[in-house]
Amino acid sequence: MKNFTKKFGFSITALLPVLLLSVQGQVAEAQEAQEVQEAEPSIYSCKQCVKYTGWRGILDFGLGWVSTDSPRFGDYRGLDEKGLYAAVDGDVHYRDLKGLYIDIDVRDLGYDSRELDMRAGNQGSFEFRAGWQEIPRYLGYGTQTPFLGAGSDYLTLPADWVRANTTSGMTALDSSLVAETLKTKRKLLDLGATVDFLPNWSYRVDYQRQDKKGTGTLGAGMYYSNATILPTPIDFTTDLLDMDLTWANKRAQVRLGFISSKFDNGGNSSLTWENPFRSQPEHSMFRAALAPSNKFYQFNLSGAFAITPGLRLSGQAAIGRATQNDPFLPYSINPDFSDLQLPRQSLDGELDTSTYNFSGKLFARLSNRLSFTARGKWDERDNKTPVDLYTPVVTDLVEKSPRYNRPYSYKRQKYTADVRYRADRVLRLSAGARQENLDRTLQAVERTKETTWWGEVKLTPGVSSQVRIKLETGNRDISDYLRPDDGGLIDHPLMQKFNMADRDRNRVLVDMDFMLAEAFGINLSYFYAKSTYDESVLGLQKSTDQSYTINFNYSLGTKVNFYAFATRDDIDADILNSIGGDSDPWSARTRDNITTIGLGLSSVIDEKSSVGFDFVSSGSKGHIRVETDADEDPFEPLKTNLTNAKLHYDRELNEHWGYKLYLEFEKYRSRDWAIDGLGPDGINSILTMGQQSPEYNAWYVRVQASYRF
Repeated sequence: MKNFTKKFGFSITALLPVLLLSVQGQVAEAQEAQEVQEAEPSIYSCKQCVKYTGWRGILDFGLGWVSTDSPRFGDYRGLDEKGLYAAVDGDVHYRDLKGLYIDIDVRDLGYDSRELDMRAGNQGSFEFRAGWQEIPRYLGYGTQTPFLGAGSDYLTLPADWVRANTTSGMTALDSSLVAETLKTKRKLLDLGATVDFLPNWSYRVDYQRQDKKGTGTLGAGMYYSNATILPTPIDFTTDLLDMDLTWANKRAQVRLGFISSKFDNGGNSSLTWENPFRSQPEHSMFRAALAPSNKFYQFNLSGAFAITPGLRLSGQAAIGRATQNDPFLPYSINPDFSDLQLPRQSLDGELDTSTYNFSGKLFARLSNRLSFTARGKWDERDNKTPVDLYTPVVTDLVEKSPRYNRPYSYKRQKYTADVRYRADRVLRLSAGARQENLDRTLQAVERTKETTWWGEVKLTPGVSSQVRIKLETGNRDISDYLRPDDGGLIDHPLMQKFNMADRDRNRVLVDMDFMLAEAFGINLSYFYAKSTYDESVLGLQKSTDQSYTINFNYSLGTKVNFYAFATRDDIDADILNSIGGDSDPWSARTRDNITTIGLGLSSVIDEKSSVGFDFVSSGSKGHIRVETDADEDPFEPLKTNLTNAKLHYDRELNEHWGYKLYLEFEKYRSRDWAIDGLGPDGINSILTMGQQSPEYNAWYVRVQASYRF
């Protein structure tokens, strides 16, 4: 329990206001109970209204214990270190007869993943909101680095560092390695309010600040000879503002909104580091730019209008602008290129966005059986960033031919239409079409046109069964595939990018629900999708995706509920490519299989106690095989296995007190041939951080007293 306050993030005194609040609530409850007995208020005639006034709530407080240190187990949970944690949760609510309400929800207050949500207002008049959330992420496992200053924007090497052409010659590496945890902590502050004023009018405003700090990775190197994986600082701040003014009545609604976003990189415009490999003096330092600060805002207008009970129209329009104007770094930190002049001091990036949605719903009533829906969407991105001639310096070493920057823009139109027909009580038929056109500038393909047709049959033989079958087919046609000559790398003349290539796609969905008995239900579903790229000589040739799922649900009265499920996913892809224009092609096949099973039980033992159990096991295996003239062996399979079991027991001791017990076990195993067993120097030309696949067995136990008021 040493350093309790520091580790848990709060002191016991922080709970005093809550405890005093609960005592005050009991006094107020007693007083109001007497008043209610004297005169039952008319609000209780509302079956949906909350049947209490004053304060109500549940406070759960106790301790949690984690059996092992594991960043992977602590990912999102905030339980990455072995030891004790304060386990504090709570729900506190207030209501009065005039519509005033207060809701306070606290989760995991003693963890690094703590969350607080508060709402207060008067029903139908106003509401104020506030929230706080912390989200921990762990990005690497077993990572180490010889660099000093990790977490800052300037990395140096130890004074006794021995440079070499390869990592095997870096004799001081082992003695210089220091563990460096790759993790981030995101903190979110939410504030908001909604005010209803005048008849039919309301105003809403929400503000959120996100602070994300920690350490990530960046890879960079010296031309083709070597590379280094570096710890890079993460210090992001994002301010989001969202507001709207709404008018509504029984037939129409209009909303005018505004959204803005501001991203700041905390002053870390670049990362500078010493070159750990042997090099000329002018190559002893490298520098790379980090994420630039930027801004975005958008105005939007939306509305809906019911012309008749059978004809409704709705639409939305939005215009926005994104800007980025951080100062440029020099072309290179290498003094040999100090005379290269940039064409401008900053990008002066400016991108205009506009979106126009129009959707209508027209019902042609033929005995209330037929309906028709049509929608349209127009989306445009106009990149107004100035175009200039730049001279790239690759990895601070090689000057390339000057080239123009390419500010990419596009226009996209989407149209959908569907018809739905209810033939009788048993049979419903649906069919529709989608059309998407995309016009690009400064890309390999100027225009793509994608058309999709679908049909669905839904059978409901009785109240205890339903079968749904949906078929879908689509094709994407492209204009001529061009290869822009902008001074950059040129693709193989037969190569096509999969997102800009001709494609045929077919999908099948079968979903069946059966109630075999009053308390026993089963669901069977199957999904299949196949995409082929017959016009692509090189590139992605085809991909298939299949999924099988079975679900069981069983209820024994109102006290016992049982469920079980099993899912299998298969994802395959075939790729064809070539190393050079005159070389023989090579092919690659990927086969990914994911199997997940789970079951659970919840039971009410008696009026004061309940128990629950949940179990899930998931395993995945990824196969990659590359076939060339050399006839290499396939890569070792990528494997991940997760087993998780949870058991909880809740018991009420009396009107106010109870306790909760929670037990969780998680086992995780993974294998990745690309990183496992290599260490920082496992690849001669790359100095890495030695990341390994996570593997652990973790127990988590939580014991809480529960106070109800």
